[in-house]
Amino acid sequence: MSENESNTNHDVLIIGGGLAGLTLAKQLLIADPGLGICIVHNRKFPNPERIHKVGESTVEIGAFYLSNVVGCALHLQTDHLRKMGLRFIQTLGQSDEAAPYRELGLTHYAHHATYQIDRGKLENHLHDELGRSVTLIENSKVLDFERQGDRNEVSIRDHAGKVNTRSARWVVDASGRGRVLMKKFDLKKDAGITHSSVWFRVAGKVDINEFLASSDPENPFLNVEERWRSTTQLVGKGYWVWIIPIDEQTTSVGIVFDNSIHDLSTMSAYPMAMTWLKHHEPRFHGYMEGKGFEVLDFAMMRNYSYLSGQFLSADGWALTGEAAGFVDPMYSNGTDMIGLANTMITNAITKSDSEDQITWMNGVLSETYAGFVDTHRDSFKRFDDWNYIFVKSSWDTTFYFLFMCVLFMNRKFEDLEYIHTIHDRITAFYALHHDVMVHLRQADTVTSDYVIPDFVNLVGSIQDYANRTIIAKNQSDEAITALLDYNMGILKELAASILETKTFDQNFYHMKERLDAASPSF
Repeated sequence: MSENESNTNHDVLIIGGGLAGLTLAKQLLIADPGLGICIVHNRKFPNPERIHKVGESTVEIGAFYLSNVVGCALHLQTDHLRKMGLRFIQTLGQSDEAAPYRELGLTHYAHHATYQIDRGKLENHLHDELGRSVTLIENSKVLDFERQGDRNEVSIRDHAGKVNTRSARWVVDASGRGRVLMKKFDLKKDAGITHSSVWFRVAGKVDINEFLASSDPENPFLNVEERWRSTTQLVGKGYWVWIIPIDEQTTSVGIVFDNSIHDLSTMSAYPMAMTWLKHHEPRFHGYMEGKGFEVLDFAMMRNYSYLSGQFLSADGWALTGEAAGFVDPMYSNGTDMIGLANTMITNAITKSDSEDQITWMNGVLSETYAGFVDTHRDSFKRFDDWNYIFVKSSWDTTFYFLFMCVLFMNRKFEDLEYIHTIHDRITAFYALHHDVMVHLRQADTVTSDYVIPDFVNLVGSIQDYANRTIIAKNQSDEAITALLDYNMGILKELAASILETKTFDQNFYHMKERLDAASPSF
């Protein structure tokens, strides 16, 4: 990329050269190589590796977006860690090395590769991939812009204080929590989620096999050496603790909690966070103390959830990434949201920027964000209930695989005409999910419905089936619609087994066997 002082007129000006802005630039150029794109970045490349950014873990949609839509598959495979899914562990606050604990996760990698990513390394790669095809203005900040006719006049100030103006047909805010457009147009709205977090990174490999390796003969995870590559979540009442390996020498640790149960002031510095861990997760605390890892950094955020009231405008502006909203880190959907927003923005810029279409696309993104909010609202309070963890995480994940992953990973989310055609079905999926979420928010729901084993292997479960069947052999509109209808039938049965018959534990494994035997040809 180069800074071009002579050409100040662009098709698209992107505020921010982080993951959201860089991937959008790549996606736009793939869709229309003739676009003139300018990125205004408030720092200078290259990023330091192990840069301190939230979003170090990907799940299926985000990993597919990075690999297949913007072409980073080889880079992810060679320069980042493959992730062994999401792993829930409940220690119940016990410190004894031999004390029992509970675990839910995979014994081998899922069918679709996901990754633990070093954000600095990935963003440097994207920067290099874009090369001179994009104008890059570094160490600069967008001050404001005004619509003049069919273009936006953008004021930019560099670190030395010099101000210049550039013109663009579209301005896209990818500034992260800088939220340039959200502030300009007063778009911020409450997501209805009252969660906060602290997080830090250590110079060392945190290996859960070294402090959570039960010798119980019923433990299927005992000899799973790469289990540490999971996003591990230690769960308890009102909180979860993430353990995310960034590489073999660096680990990210975060404490995420419901504000009504835990208080940020009790963990607002590293020593205080360690004291909190000693009380709630003493086994993990003892391991960390014994290792004596160097602490690289520490950050915190109160009430991190927020949304934009609008994502796209016919006046030629849009928001993506954390500039558009942040819901929750629970299922690592941050890169998913980048992919979903960038895809709709690419549609708007390269396919149709009519006011009616923009309004409709904005509605699709609003509906998508609302679905993620529904998943996370009041979700932590019962993380000390193993039945709740089992049902909630299994439903959420299966729903995600059978619905949103099918749409996105079969490249249908980018097909505006197709999304128009099946929009009533999309609404029905979200309505079913909402019914289950409302049920699970009720006090003591599912607590006494099942007797769940301490160790739950997701291999062979309905989640496993849902993950394996995301990509259809036939990706025609008719085939994908038939697949979605088939998956809706599965989800209705699963929902009924939670809401009515209380047979979710039976369906968890038996349903996969039955569905495999049916062998539908999608």
